[in-house]
Amino acid sequence: MSRIFQVMIARCLSIGLLASILVLAACRPAAQTIARELYLNLGGEPATLDPALATDPESQQVARMILLGLVDADPVTGAPQHALATSWAVSPDGLIWEFTLRDDAVWVRYNPANDRIEKKRAVTASDVVYSVRRVFDPRVGSGFASTFAPMLRGAEQLRATDPKKTNDAVFEQLFAALGVQAMDEKTVRFTLTRPASYFPSIVSAWLVRTQPREAIEEGGTVWTEPGKIWTNGPYVLERWSHGREIILRKNDLWYDAGAVRIARIHLAMIPDAATALDEYRKGNLDSLDPYGGLSANDVEHLREDPVLNQHLQIIPSLCAHYYGFNTAKAPFNEPLVRKAFTAAIDRETLVSSVVKLGEPARWFTRPGLYASFSISDTLGISFNANQARDYLRQAGYDGRTKRLPVITLGVNSSETHEQIAETIVQMWKNNLNVEVRVNKLDWKGYLQQLRDDPPQIFRLGYCAYYPDAANFGNVFKSKAPDNLTRWGSPAFDQNIDNAAREVDIGKRRALYRAAEKILVEDNAVIAPLWWSTRASLTRPSIDRTYSLVEGYERFETWGFK
Repeated sequence: MSRIFQVMIARCLSIGLLASILVLAACRPAAQTIARELYLNLGGEPATLDPALATDPESQQVARMILLGLVDADPVTGAPQHALATSWAVSPDGLIWEFTLRDDAVWVRYNPANDRIEKKRAVTASDVVYSVRRVFDPRVGSGFASTFAPMLRGAEQLRATDPKKTNDAVFEQLFAALGVQAMDEKTVRFTLTRPASYFPSIVSAWLVRTQPREAIEEGGTVWTEPGKIWTNGPYVLERWSHGREIILRKNDLWYDAGAVRIARIHLAMIPDAATALDEYRKGNLDSLDPYGGLSANDVEHLREDPVLNQHLQIIPSLCAHYYGFNTAKAPFNEPLVRKAFTAAIDRETLVSSVVKLGEPARWFTRPGLYASFSISDTLGISFNANQARDYLRQAGYDGRTKRLPVITLGVNSSETHEQIAETIVQMWKNNLNVEVRVNKLDWKGYLQQLRDDPPQIFRLGYCAYYPDAANFGNVFKSKAPDNLTRWGSPAFDQNIDNAAREVDIGKRRALYRAAEKILVEDNAVIAPLWWSTRASLTRPSIDRTYSLVEGYERFETWGFK
């Protein structure tokens, strides 16, 4: 019998019929009487549990289990859900957001000396203000400050301040000018630099993971250790055996503790995916999530396993992959040529034969995100070799009197991406009778090339920071830093900007679709290839969700069947 299903046999005293009935009830399987513990693999040692500093997945996963954010993301749809905040509202101009906090959230400290969870005080709006200030305080050094600073009033100025040349009084002035303030104990206001209807999705990410001022000031650099850290989430940090295991224990003082079905979570630190899979096979792990790392080859073998194929799940991720066209270079300054190259790619074959862990993509934004549209939509340019050749003819390349020159495709050195490039180059050869030369560079050199002078066609992928269609829509705005196509469209920009002001989800979805149509269909600025998926194993006895935000699972919603 595995350790997960071990039962402590109760002492049963047979005194009459009533006692016999009680004995039978007491000796039922543990699934009905004892809360079970969950054994998972974190993947590695968290660099920190300080939310302001956490950039690695291990740190962020644990931090979100023990420290509340204002908003949570629905694990299936990505829609913003209540967490520390029970409601929010936005001003007509879209620049001011107010969040009302729940009145039953409290800070606690787990005390290893007496094995008890001690209540400290209520969570207030001042905690949110303090936490946001730490994210942008240059003395703290948050890794995600640059991502969100342009959106919040005063954040860029605070972040750019030189701590060596700035005294505490000036920092207090900068803090006061930052676009976050406590209106009262349960109301926090954010002032933005531009409208962002998706702001609740942003604060569901790393921006507003609350941090306890007293614990930080008292504990210093070790404030996140068990016994020192204050937490306010569904779990507390019971043990941290560095390099080996983290144990999280259910927080009975959490506002929704009655809904938490897992009493304790054991997080191993197994960095090697093959070893983790072996531990799962032995029964020592209940799931390979949050960081199982199954490869496409693993998946092929597991599909043939009569037992483990019942445990296998393929889960969406927030990453999209595409080939971009440099619209400033001939012949890709001509939309019809771009359409021809896009229509000549058989994505279904590419994914099934080479990528394997992915879904064919005809547009950029990952379906399933909040405000995105359905994967069944007909948007985009489908594979059609005849249509591809017709696009070329319309562009004046008839293959006889005028032929395309040799084309250059740039990729970074990688066995997978090189194989993908070879496959697509052959498709272009077969369907368009065009010669494409693949130029490979190491990742550092490749990025430099993309910044300086992108080739005619180039490979890139994009992974969203938060589960909202806005995260993808902003990538190809004119002069956006990630838009390396040398293309811009006032109509595209206008749709994205209007969506940022629109709070009606249906209208936002329509605006993002209209923008995507301009990008991938009317102008064919990129050739979308696939949306990433990941593979994991989970025991059928576990009732769980699969988070759309890759890796960041909400274990407080899990349970045993």
